[in-house]
Amino acid sequence: MGNETQIGKEGPAPRGKRFWRRRGVRIASIALAALLFLLVAPLAAILYPTLKSYPRSDFPAATLQLERNRQDLAHLRRLIEVDRSFSPTAQAAFAAALEVIEQRAGDLDRAGLAIAAAKAVALADNGHTSVVGLVGGHSFNAVPIRLGWFADGLFVIATTGEQSHLLGGEILEVNGRATEAFVDALRPYFGGPANLAKEFVPNVAISPELLHAAGLAESPQESAYFIRREDGSAAQIALVATSGAPEPLNAHVWPRRDFSPLSQTGRGAGWRHVLDDVTLPAYLTRPDANVWHHYPLPDLLYIQINRIRDATPEGLSQGLAKVLDEAEKKPIRNAVVDLRFNNGGNYELTADFSRRLPAILPPEGRLFVLTSANTFSAAISTAARLKYFGGPRTVRVGEPIGDRLQFWGEGGRTVLPNSKITIRYSTAYHDWEHGCSLSEIRTCFLLNYVYDVPAGPLQPDVARSTSFADYAAGTDPAMAAVMKILMVGNAD
Repeated sequence: MGNETQIGKEGPAPRGKRFWRRRGVRIASIALAALLFLLVAPLAAILYPTLKSYPRSDFPAATLQLERNRQDLAHLRRLIEVDRSFSPTAQAAFAAALEVIEQRAGDLDRAGLAIAAAKAVALADNGHTSVVGLVGGHSFNAVPIRLGWFADGLFVIATTGEQSHLLGGEILEVNGRATEAFVDALRPYFGGPANLAKEFVPNVAISPELLHAAGLAESPQESAYFIRREDGSAAQIALVATSGAPEPLNAHVWPRRDFSPLSQTGRGAGWRHVLDDVTLPAYLTRPDANVWHHYPLPDLLYIQINRIRDATPEGLSQGLAKVLDEAEKKPIRNAVVDLRFNNGGNYELTADFSRRLPAILPPEGRLFVLTSANTFSAAISTAARLKYFGGPRTVRVGEPIGDRLQFWGEGGRTVLPNSKITIRYSTAYHDWEHGCSLSEIRTCFLLNYVYDVPAGPLQPDVARSTSFADYAAGTDPAMAAVMKILMVGNAD
């Protein structure tokens, strides 16, 4: 071969061929880039509004209350740049409301700013878009009682030791307003349906400073409650508030969690609970567990899911899969999924479970789904999927869910820079009644095209609310209805 260099069997390509080959590669690269752009650009246009972060605010340090509040209001004003649940009319109303608030910004303490902001944010009329943390005892003061809603009214379910004589008392008035009128007066501070707004009333009812800010108390330090006690006597009781824990909340506290004396929701030592000496029904025994299960009957699986979130040592989806693996080895005929204390999380974590559970039940089996006004967000998604995959075997028992089936969710939270009040904003649409259509692709949460289902209505088939007498006796009317259906075929 000598000193010759062999480039190929046919020798080097002519210069013209090399030119066109390079040009062909370039054209192919441009075509591929154009194709990727045509695919990626629409996807980016769809995802950007959903994933958009709240705009950052960079304010200089302020010491005067007027300037601090103005900075917080300037930050809050940007809510409508990211939150997509506001209609054009609601956007205009929100902007007008902030103008009014700003005129009295120098007079607003933290509670006043929080209440004013809540009323403005609630103009979106969306359950997920809200001011978070309007809770007595958590960075706002609170009187020494805790309250719970029942079918027959608002009752005292926990107190400090000094006020234990009020346990079991029914709240007839708060600061001179009958309970129904009091609920109506607080309605403008919460978006979403009326039963969701009512669910949060006990949080505010125990805080004189929040009530004073809303114009529902004469003093920010004391509130008066007209209470009918367990012996039938009624009296006006004035209660003085103590300061709440200093740390602001960045998540909702659902008052229904206080139903269980075992719930760790901020009550300190020395508190008494109306159920302290009562054998607890199953649904109140594990309030702080994300998920747990047992078998009330040999062929009945009961699963309570209290939060759709991962927890150590294993994730929720893995834990639910283990429950179903275990159940498949037993003579399971029927199942109960209890979502009454579930305020949501990440519905992907229950996606496999909600499809698989109906599949392991026999054709003649029943799937009972228990709901309440505390059943919210991803818990609604889970209930919808259970109904859809369970088909006519699914029986919904309890109270109506805590939101509409069409709602805005996802998004995130932002914190007002000075007051540290947390605002929850929403960026993606859900429709768990009809499912998302292709025409809604720019608004629906993209994962809904994988996971959502046209579940139809989710109102209870068997309506059951708990009276205070049932609760105090340690009975569970919803589970009693389930057991009656299994025994005699109906709950009537």
